[in-house]
Amino acid sequence: MTSELLEYYRIHGPMTEIKTMQHMVANVPADIETIVRYVQNILVHQHWSSAYGVELTPEREREPLLRSFEEKLVFLSGRGFKHVSDEKPYQDRMIGICRDYSVAAAALCREAGIPARARCGFATYFDPGKYGDHWVLEYWNDAEQRWVMADAQLDGLQQEKLQITFNTLDLTDDHFLTGPKAWFKCRRGEVDPDLFGIFQWWGYGYVLCNLILDVNSLLKMPMQPWDGWPGYKILPVDEWTEADLAVIDELAALALAVDNDFQSFAQFVLGNDKIRVPSDLSAVFDLNE
Repeated sequence: MTSELLEYYRIHGPMTEIKTMQHMVANVPADIETIVRYVQNILVHQHWSSAYGVELTPEREREPLLRSFEEKLVFLSGRGFKHVSDEKPYQDRMIGICRDYSVAAAALCREAGIPARARCGFATYFDPGKYGDHWVLEYWNDAEQRWVMADAQLDGLQQEKLQITFNTLDLTDDHFLTGPKAWFKCRRGEVDPDLFGIFQWWGYGYVLCNLILDVNSLLKMPMQPWDGWPGYKILPVDEWTEADLAVIDELAALALAVDNDFQSFAQFVLGNDKIRVPSDLSAVFDLNE
């Protein structure tokens, strides 16, 4: 691991940079347990809201549409938060999804000087026997000289409901597969792609979707799952060609080797407008509309 790469992931990207709300993240300690607790202080997961006694109105369901951490901090300030360490009732917290927990955790890690990145892929602990759509935090553990994956979403309530018995702040491949790892497991025939997805959406198309989200997140552009743009993220499975599969195979391989050859990975993604997030985010559209 080069010092240059670690410095890259220590510095904010467009989705984690904090501009006007610096006071809300002042003096965040370089401690993962504290950072995860801070994230859980400010968010309630959209699909777990009823477990916390939070009623979702149509207005509240739109809160996850705010992509950047800065926008979220502005929103939270309007709800009375002075700092991410504030402990407030669940109904005062912001509605988010797993991506938001992971992006917020990455933002706070970077504020504390810890290299970090949000990762998109699939978790095995929500629905036994299946790989559920999910995001986690990946941070650099300097003492152990390795990247560690942590689930910033799983608080005590969720861990109890899911009967979690493993360390949620040190996930293995048995618990979570990144987009590129999931892609190759399917391509090699090791796992049925129809086991990957969420709700009514399953299969190869969802695996590709999360691979595209993950590679862009590795370049510090973690988008929302419903964000669409022209290219592979919205290409129907029945329209894939052998040439498309060759491109995606190479993309996944480069993503797996990102820590060893970041330059090749970045050039490949940024040089293909069917993969990278548009530089003009106004070109991004909501797949649900």
